[in-house]
Amino acid sequence: MTRLNHIGIAVRDPETLARVLGLLGLSKTHDENVPDQGVRTHFFPALEGQQDSGYFPQIEILEVLDPEGTVARFIEKRGPGVHHLSFEVKRGELDSLCSKLQAAGVQLIYHEPRPGAHGMRVNFIHPKSSGGVLLEITERGTE
Repeated sequence: MTRLNHIGIAVRDPETLARVLGLLGLSKTHDENVPDQGVRTHFFPALEGQQDSGYFPQIEILEVLDPEGTVARFIEKRGPGVHHLSFEVKRGELDSLCSKLQAAGVQLIYHEPRPGAHGMRVNFIHPKSSGGVLLEITERGTE
């Protein structure tokens, strides 16, 4: 089963978006630096009150820490906005999904999944293979 995990939004001014999300009634639940990606992430559950169900898609604000990183380049080229959609698979399925995608000719960003926020393992489907949209595929780590 694959499900939406989060929507990543690249911004120049994370405080402004966080403030507006707060005014909309969304509460920040987690901040985390992801050095491999050159960002600090800020997570807001998009469905308040759904945490008990075990499924709560989130909004991820991507704050640039590395001015030479991929998110910084994204903002420079395209401006702030939706950076990626993230889909989660069950633990243990990411490697086989990556193999399946590659066998079908889908270009992945990384040869093998890498660590992401929340202890997740992540890879990305290159926008050239998905109609211009960056897609992240994730699975929960062993934590």
